[in-house]
Amino acid sequence: MLNEKLVKFCNENFDNSKSILNKLFEYKKILIKENESMNLIGKSTIENLDERHLLDCIQIVKYLPHHGKSLMDIGTGAGLPGIILSIIGFKNLHLVEKSPKKALFLEKCKLQLDLNYRVHNKSITEVLDLNVDCITARAFASVEKIISMTKNIINKKTKFILLKGRSYLTELKAINPQRYFWEAYPSITSSESKIIIMGIK
Repeated sequence: MLNEKLVKFCNENFDNSKSILNKLFEYKKILIKENESMNLIGKSTIENLDERHLLDCIQIVKYLPHHGKSLMDIGTGAGLPGIILSIIGFKNLHLVEKSPKKALFLEKCKLQLDLNYRVHNKSITEVLDLNVDCITARAFASVEKIISMTKNIINKKTKFILLKGRSYLTELKAINPQRYFWEAYPSITSSESKIIIMGIK
């Protein structure tokens, strides 16, 4: 079973919602099972996993480019939101995770769920051979650090979609407004959280 809010969101936003919901449920089962031996998500968040993690990630669909664009999820960890992006149909997708154990988990999900993405088992600063259209990150690093760490793979058209908590304003004050533009949108899962859309001027 999946949370009513998550089911409602998928039904309202995807034509193939049944297929997406089935894969989300399968991913949820794998995540819960593997979390028993790995620190993928906080154990206190499992009870509210559907809303706290799945819905929180899938809500960014409203701000994503079309499926033909290249996406990179940095510090993807358990695949949040990276695996969610794959489940909703993105193909040109790169998941960056420096932990070998978590990278193996991502590969396992890819096989078991028949998903399409490339796992980079390295630090984001070591990824040098790509130039991507969109970068996502959730619970990873400050906005300033994300900009610094991705400088080798972004261009003037690269879009950042960052899921941020209550410290988002403090983080954004450290960003040069003459070089970057940004907008903050409300999260549907928490009144204290924001979805930051950012780019280079």
